Amino acid sequence: MLVSALLLAVMASLSSASDVLASGQPSSARTLSGDELVRIGEIHDVQNHFREALTYYEQALQSYRAHKQRKGEAIALTKIGLIFERQGRRQEAGVPLHQALSLFSKTSDSPVHADALFASGRISLWLGAREEAATLFERAKQRYRRSHDAQALGSVKLQSGLLKVSDGSSEEGLREIEQVLEDARTRRDQEQVLAALVTLGDAYWILDRPREAGAQYEQSLTRLEQTPQTGIEAGLRLRLAALSGATGREEQGIESAKRAATLYQSLRDVPGEAAALALLASLHQALEHEPEAEEALRRALRIYRQQSMTVHAMRSDSPSEATAPRGSQ
Repeated sequence: MLVSALLLAVMASLSSASDVLASGQPSSARTLSGDELVRIGEIHDVQNHFREALTYYEQALQSYRAHKQRKGEAIALTKIGLIFERQGRRQEAGVPLHQALSLFSKTSDSPVHADALFASGRISLWLGAREEAATLFERAKQRYRRSHDAQALGSVKLQSGLLKVSDGSSEEGLREIEQVLEDARTRRDQEQVLAALVTLGDAYWILDRPREAGAQYEQSLTRLEQTPQTGIEAGLRLRLAALSGATGREEQGIESAKRAATLYQSLRDVPGEAAALALLASLHQALEHEPEAEEALRRALRIYRQQSMTVHAMRSDSPSEATAPRGSQ
């Protein structure tokens, strides 16, 4: 991530230097082009500086519209939609993504078109429009194949395969996920190998095959020992804790739930921590550990109440925010 940011920064610097030679003035003394604004936005984007990235993408959008550059406009809209999605503002993300797809249909081909299709598919799935999501995933796959983007193609296939499993086409869905796993291993793409293992575990869970799901999650955790990623580990621990009742491993589930709660707390992921504590209480109750169950439940309820009070205060202080779309919240 840091390397990507540095490369983008160097590219931006080189671009600025060449602009000085070409125009005879520094870029600060003239208006930046839409492409330059997008590049600066990307520098902030890869560092998760969402507010700054959005500022530059929105400025790029204005520039593209002023110069009637429809392809650039579609790219900027896609970038804005992707940031909204990463912020959990999915309903808001759907608006610029829909506009981007409309523009891409009238412009020359762009690799970003596939990103817009994939993101729109994810939004449609979140909204419950499963058939529309499946169609968008297929269109995204076609474009990623055309651009030979193996990693992005694998990511779409994982989403598509899991959707097929949950919609009843289990054999086809499992084959698609397993194909991604095999291809990722061939390319030695360790990040996608991990994603495929987790997705395969989720597919087995949907199919009510808890032992096979647990085996995939355990294998994923083993891989994380080499390259720790706190957020992914927290999610895996929570999954294993939830599966423990079905596999008769409640004691191990309790330890997994405790670990998940600790990890989510370190990430300042309040909903995740509360979910882990609620699950921990449930597991203690199953084993008739009443004092431990009450303590975990008390902690979970305290978090939920604090969250409720915070949201209420924000809405009371900011009427305009209260009426705005709030995405996944």
